[in-house]
Amino acid sequence: MRKTITSLLANILCVAMLAQSKDFEGVAVYKVDITSKTEGVKDKIWKTMLALGDSVVVFIKQGNYKRSSGMSDEYQISKDEKAYLKFKGIDTLFYVDYSSDTTGLVNVLKTGEQKNIMGFECKSINITTPSSTTKYFFSPSLHLNPEYDKNNKIGRYDVYTKETESVWLAQYEENKSYALSQTCTRLEQKSIDETIFELPKLPQKKFSPESVSKPPEFTRSGGWLKFLQVNLNAELGAKYIKIPKREETASQTIMVIFLINEFGKVLNAEVINKKEVHSKLAEEALRVVNSFPLWKPATIYGEKTIFWYKMPITFAVSKK
Repeated sequence: MRKTITSLLANILCVAMLAQSKDFEGVAVYKVDITSKTEGVKDKIWKTMLALGDSVVVFIKQGNYKRSSGMSDEYQISKDEKAYLKFKGIDTLFYVDYSSDTTGLVNVLKTGEQKNIMGFECKSINITTPSSTTKYFFSPSLHLNPEYDKNNKIGRYDVYTKETESVWLAQYEENKSYALSQTCTRLEQKSIDETIFELPKLPQKKFSPESVSKPPEFTRSGGWLKFLQVNLNAELGAKYIKIPKREETASQTIMVIFLINEFGKVLNAEVINKKEVHSKLAEEALRVVNSFPLWKPATIYGEKTIFWYKMPITFAVSKK
C-alpha cells in the first residue's frame, strides 16, 4: 500500500512538473511608449524609425512569433532561424538572419526587483550591450523553451531566453537616443493556428537600412561642396596650420556630425575629432554647417524622418 501511494505521489509530482514547464502559447498585447533623449527630435519620430505603433500584438507558439504594430509585421520563425519584416506600403518581405546581429554583451544582472503585472508576480533581469541597457520583467509561470531561441542573437534574445525561460511582460530599453517601454496590457493563453505564421507571398530580400530609407538631399545648386567653397573662410588655414619642415603642404580635416530633422533643419552639429584639429578651424567648420539652408529630409518607409550626417571639412595650406 505504501509503495502504491509513493508511486501515485511520484506520478502526480511528475504531471505537475510537466504542466509547469509546458510552453506558453497564446497572444500578448503590449502598450508602447517612447521618449526621445535627442534634442530637436520628437518622440513620434523614433516610433516611425522603429516601425512601431502605440501598441504591438504578439502571437507566440513553439519558438515562433508574429508581431504586428500597424506599421509593420514581424515574423520570427524558429526553423528558419530568421526574422522576416513586412513594412506598411512596401511590397517586399525583408529578412534578417538570427546570427546577423553581432552586438556584444557587457553584463547580465538579475536585480531582485519584482513587479506585479496583470496578476503575475514578475522577476527582473537587466541585459547590457555596448549601446543599450534593457530591463525585462518576466513571470516564470509563463514558460518558454530556450532551445527555440538559442541562436537568436537579434537584440540578444538568446541571452534573455537562456537566463529566464519565460515570456516577458514588460521591457524597458534605454540608449543615448531614446527610452522605449513595452508593457503587457492583455495576455490570453490559447491555441494558435499555424497559419498565423505563414509568410506573405512577396519577393524576399535581405534587410538593410538602405532598403527602406533615402538619405537627405542638399537642394542648393552645386551641392554642399559648392556651399562650403563659397561660405568657408579658407584663409584661416594659413593662420592656424603650420607646415612641417621639408614639407610643401599641410592640412587639417574637421569631422562634423550633425542631425537633419524631419523638416530638413540642421541641428546638434558637433566636431568629433576636436583633439586632432585647431579649435579656431573647428569653430569655423561648425559656423558654416550651422548656416546650411534647409535640406530635403530623409525618408524611411516613405515617411519623413531624421538623419545623422557626417561631413569632412578640410583646410589646406601651401608654401606656393
